[in-house]
Amino acid sequence: MKIRNIVLIIFVCIKFNGYPQQIINGFAMPESVTSDGKRYFVSNQGQDVFSKDGDGFISEISEDGKLIKLKFLPQKGVLNAPKGLTIANNILYVADMERIVGFDINTRKTVFELTIPDAIVLNDICRLENDFIGVTETISGNIYKINTKDKSVEIIGNLPAANGINYNKKTKQLVVCTNGKNYGEGSVYIKTGNGIFKELPNIANGFFDGIEWIDDNHLLISDWVTFPVKDFGKLWIYDLLEQTSQTYFTGESVADIYYNSATKKIYMPQMFHNRVLIEEKDKITSTEQSKNNILYHYGIIDAFIGGLYKGSLPIKELKLKGDFGIAAPDMLDGELTMLNGKVYQTKATGEVNVVENEYKTPLSTVTFFEANMTFYVNNATEQKDLLETIENRLTNKNAMYAVKITGDFSNMRTRAFPPVKEEPFPALSTILDRQQFFNIQNTKGTLVGYHLPEYLNGIQMSGFHFHFLSADTKKGGHVLDFKGMNLKIEIAELKSFEFETPTTNDFQNFQFRKKHNEDLERIEQGK
Repeated sequence: MKIRNIVLIIFVCIKFNGYPQQIINGFAMPESVTSDGKRYFVSNQGQDVFSKDGDGFISEISEDGKLIKLKFLPQKGVLNAPKGLTIANNILYVADMERIVGFDINTRKTVFELTIPDAIVLNDICRLENDFIGVTETISGNIYKINTKDKSVEIIGNLPAANGINYNKKTKQLVVCTNGKNYGEGSVYIKTGNGIFKELPNIANGFFDGIEWIDDNHLLISDWVTFPVKDFGKLWIYDLLEQTSQTYFTGESVADIYYNSATKKIYMPQMFHNRVLIEEKDKITSTEQSKNNILYHYGIIDAFIGGLYKGSLPIKELKLKGDFGIAAPDMLDGELTMLNGKVYQTKATGEVNVVENEYKTPLSTVTFFEANMTFYVNNATEQKDLLETIENRLTNKNAMYAVKITGDFSNMRTRAFPPVKEEPFPALSTILDRQQFFNIQNTKGTLVGYHLPEYLNGIQMSGFHFHFLSADTKKGGHVLDFKGMNLKIEIAELKSFEFETPTTNDFQNFQFRKKHNEDLERIEQGK
């Protein structure tokens, strides 16, 4: 869940398109679904998700998606804005603002109550071993371990904007996902036994809410993506063994999900639509993801190289258009590379850092990448030969392609520009002497780029265009030359093109060079 300046902001909901699903309507800002395998419960926050207004309640639904009782709990007393739920020994534990409340699901009586000092928004809750439960607090980021017998409380971790939490008793692994600052820079973490929380690699930043174990090696995570919502969200499946992630698009605002491993159904509270959606995981993962492999381009490269270096599109907005691509940084300060949804800036100093959501770019080309062609080149290969090999594989010479090359590089030559400061800004061709070159030796990494047709030249560069990011994310830049081996080449043919131009005064007044097409002019004039 989320908070803006002290006022909280969101949880997570979902809506699927393209195939039927079970829908239960009539809830009041539903945030969480849980079950003991027999009975199913939904938390309702009421009209205000942060006020102690006493209008929260718990509903009971059936496994097959029928509403059994809208206001099942509380029978006595009040709930204010209940969020996370878990069941242990027939007791339904509820995270409600600063307190945990427990209800006997058979008698409907309140049998447990604990206020946690300094807590403001207790969020998700899970069953741990023995008589313990775990709960996150989003404002402080504290992760609490609570003894339900003696009501003792221990802080076992702190992750900024902590949200979803879940425990695997068999592997003794505790997972937590976070919202992240600026509503969309969250990560997913894992803790084994008494160890510390470690961030999981190879998953994009997100506005994560619910997290479930599919099995001992796979996680299911709900992601609002950003706030305010933008008409879609995501479900992630993360493979702990391979350390890879796969995303599936959903509707907006799906919150704390529940996964039934026996039926393989996902129960999704769609908070902003006051309903719960139920769908089989296999149907979701087999449905075509219509947002994949659409090329989104912002800005015009002719204007950029002509001196329009000021950023105007926030990275937060760019992430809604893709998770893979290349971009120019604000004020020409280095090079930007988007990989797995994170945006890395390589500066002229050679330093690489992850840029925040509010950072702005003047020029970018991204897509939600899903390869539809993969092949391997194991022998040592020069750039020229490899690109020729790739080009021979591109059956449609006038199509747009996203290209990802991963492997070992004995040599990688890249560059980055230092930031410009003086106005009017000089054309890029007049300051080539400022670029800094990097000769990176014997490294693993990924080339992120495109092969675009000639008819897009001027909007973006036609042909191949790559940026590099080392596997340790400490080196990168615009690719000039390379030699590699053990290479995996993944190619996605892009289905359509979305083009957006800046609305800044500088862009509106920029003088583009007129391009002459004599044949077109003759036809237009009827000559």
